[in-house]
Amino acid sequence: QQQQQQQQQAPNALLVGSGEYTTGYVSGGASKSDKNKGVVGLVFFDLRFRGLVGDRVCICGTNGTKFPAVRSHFDSAIGKEYNMSVKCETYPKDDVKKDTKAYLEAMDSMKKGDVVTVFTPDDTHFQVVMAAISRGLHVMCTKPMVKTLDEHRKIAEAAKKAGVLVQVEVHKRFDFIYEDARERIRSLGDFSYFVSHMSQPKFQLETFRAWAGKSSDISYYLNSHHIDFHVWALQGLARPVSVYGVASTGVAHSMDIPAEDTITLTVQWVNLKSGNIGNAVYTASWIAGKADVHSQQRFFYMGHGGEIKIDQAHRGYTTCTDQKGSFSSVNPLYMKYTKAHDGHFGGRHGYGYRSFEAFVHQVSSLNSGKGTLEQADDHLPTANNTLQVTAILEAGRRSIDSKKPITIKYDSAGDPEGFTS
Repeated sequence: QQQQQQQQQAPNALLVGSGEYTTGYVSGGASKSDKNKGVVGLVFFDLRFRGLVGDRVCICGTNGTKFPAVRSHFDSAIGKEYNMSVKCETYPKDDVKKDTKAYLEAMDSMKKGDVVTVFTPDDTHFQVVMAAISRGLHVMCTKPMVKTLDEHRKIAEAAKKAGVLVQVEVHKRFDFIYEDARERIRSLGDFSYFVSHMSQPKFQLETFRAWAGKSSDISYYLNSHHIDFHVWALQGLARPVSVYGVASTGVAHSMDIPAEDTITLTVQWVNLKSGNIGNAVYTASWIAGKADVHSQQRFFYMGHGGEIKIDQAHRGYTTCTDQKGSFSSVNPLYMKYTKAHDGHFGGRHGYGYRSFEAFVHQVSSLNSGKGTLEQADDHLPTANNTLQVTAILEAGRRSIDSKKPITIKYDSAGDPEGFTS
């Protein structure tokens, strides 16, 4: 009874975007990646099971004709697997082949204080997020939240005026190892050097064919992870001041996909107290070979007082079966798809889950009047405190296009406001 009362007060959820990360369903079947059950849909079905979100979980895409298959996939991959309800409302209707504005109808069916997740192509984020804000809905948007600093600043201002939370889904902040590394980094004195690498196998280019190189690039898609971590680790201690980007080409073009294969951003930072200079190199690629992990992801950090190295892809846990090519390095610390002891979903401690859980808890606190947006800024990746991430990513794109280094300009409050070349 207590859980029923809690659920009645909990926010309902609208999940905008019906692709791999939300549903695990791609090109007529389960994804071939490590997300074949999806993430967002599964997490919100479980949050509803726990009474943390309301009874309504709605999913919105642009092609309604695929939703019967998506619901069937949910039933077999999640419902029967974990003995959990996968009941959901879908937009647009099943007989609608294309409606790029279906999210507006879906949002109009929600009430103020409900939550919206946005996992759509990068160039659609701004309009979807702003539509949610204008209706008094709290938003969790995938990274990058937007592609330009101008749009990011507009979202932050609109969210502040509307009194709603806009959070970026950057789950590395919720990995216990990355959390620990962040605190250690802040005790190592001035920043000197950071290098990160993140890559995914070539078949992801097929998964992302509809938008790769059109609505976004590999840097926005993957470099955003470690750039966000670096910005978070040095928050209030150092800031990025100039960016130079380079790109490698060939593989994607051979597949008739208008995208770069690999992008590297070299970023100069300044330590705020001392004025000492540090440098970072962020590299992202989607032409890696098929390996023991889906995503290669690692970084090295050097401060004046020490260094830290993390390989997030390899946690010392490998599996294999009699099947050829089955050897893999698994990471249930991200999303644990195996069952719990009671037969239900067992992945609530994964950082891919905890980022959404933290968002929902903060929304409930805001809706009840117990929490504030300022408190959210203190411990969550919000629109207010991630401006530097977007500044680096946009400067990188500008640099690649112009073949020139780009300088980031700051306003009197210390937030990035524009660029010079």
